[in-house]
Amino acid sequence: MAYAAYRESFGANRCDTPTEEHGQIQELVVLDFTVPSRDAFAVRRLLASCPDTGVVRCVPRPHDSRVRLEIQLPADRVPEVMHVLMISLPSGEMGALTSWRRHLTGHGMTHGF
Repeated sequence: MAYAAYRESFGANRCDTPTEEHGQIQELVVLDFTVPSRDAFAVRRLLASCPDTGVVRCVPRPHDSRVRLEIQLPADRVPEVMHVLMISLPSGEMGALTSWRRHLTGHGMTHGF
């Protein structure tokens, strides 16, 4: 399954489930970010400095040398992450910002999340 193949496995910058902070569960969102394929690794390194943020999926675009990265992050960190990406990779294109639940539903995973 392609979804699992691009999943972060080192644990340095991923968050599998919402974590509790001060008694509240964090809301997770997914940001689509498209970059030239040569910059995909640079995005992963940039996101390592952002807590609870990581690339969930890397989807190659069929007719150019670009990839769409699906980045999972807490909803309260969206402005910080967008700022880091825009400053460091001006050639990137911001895409949709969706809830984690909607992201999972879009990939056919609706079983209790």
